[in-house]
Amino acid sequence: MSKELFKRIDSVIRNERLYANVDLMREDVMSRFAISRHRLNDLLNQHAGGLSFPQYINDIRVKEAHELITHHPEMLITEIAFEVGFTPPNLRNQFKRHYGMTPTKYRTHLV
Repeated sequence: MSKELFKRIDSVIRNERLYANVDLMREDVMSRFAISRHRLNDLLNQHAGGLSFPQYINDIRVKEAHELITHHPEMLITEIAFEVGFTPPNLRNQFKRHYGMTPTKYRTHLV
């Protein structure tokens, strides 16, 4: 039951691009699925590797940014940041933490 609920939540967040809203709050997800904060935290612990809600959303964002950087060289890094729900400095920090280099440096390695 909990795995199916998590899959539904994850699917909505990804397919409806809720993660792209820079102001997305856990309360938005809680009210959409009529679940408590405790229930959402339990779902993340069980099915998202124990990530907190902000970590889970940032993980989705940084992976989407990686895809855009890789497959859309015409897009500016700033555009990509806003497209996935980050501010440009936040994308830089999260990307570097996740991939070991800044988005700009990563892009230069692709050419």
